Amino acid sequence: ELGITADPSIKIVQSIGSVLHGVLMELVGTEYAGQLHEMGLRPYSQYIFFDKEKGQYIWRLSAVTAEAVNRILRPVLDMPEKIFLKQKRGYIYIQDRTILEETSYEALMAKFWSGEAEYAQAKLRCVTTTSFKVDQQYAIFPEVFRIYRYLLRQWNQFSTFGTMDTDLLLGALETGAFIKDYNLRMGIYSLEGVKIRGFRGQVVMQFKRNPELQRILALLSYYSEFTGLGIKTALGMGGVKSEIIV
Repeated sequence: ELGITADPSIKIVQSIGSVLHGVLMELVGTEYAGQLHEMGLRPYSQYIFFDKEKGQYIWRLSAVTAEAVNRILRPVLDMPEKIFLKQKRGYIYIQDRTILEETSYEALMAKFWSGEAEYAQAKLRCVTTTSFKVDQQYAIFPEVFRIYRYLLRQWNQFSTFGTMDTDLLLGALETGAFIKDYNLRMGIYSLEGVKIRGFRGQVVMQFKRNPELQRILALLSYYSEFTGLGIKTALGMGGVKSEIIV
């Protein structure tokens, strides 16, 4: 996480994430930026939000492969404190830098498989506008199937500690959880003149009493903090904070 401020001429809103993505691509260099662009699923996510407790805007970045950590996150930690945004014709300023969590796929598996805990729920808080593309339309409401299919695809694409059988699991995941509660509002993400509709707010996933399935659902829900959810997570959409409840 980077705490940031900006020149008075720059308004810090969630869609500035797309401008900051441009900063990242300059930072990583043309060759690696090109490789990332060719990938169907991105091994990183980033978004901007206002932290009420700190009274500060936060730029949060995550990476889910060792290469993305070394080629994106580590250079970000070494960026100068003053960064010029060409599109905005002004500067943002990095006030502080915090590493929130470093883990591994093996450690995540151990976290959810080593104990006897039964996982009852996951609270997913969509901090920035979140959406899925469905039949050429943007989804404005979350669906269990789409959320866990997305997270399962991410896990299987990037995990260095085993994959999970997609065909067997998808049906089980869809019936193994349901939306128990939500507090959502419509979200609009402006991207290069296009307004993408989606949702923001909290969704509470209730897990049915199947211990093995509960572990998988809890693991994937936790993993969402690293990957984000839905479309354009590299550009600032789909930023998620998750809380797993036993």
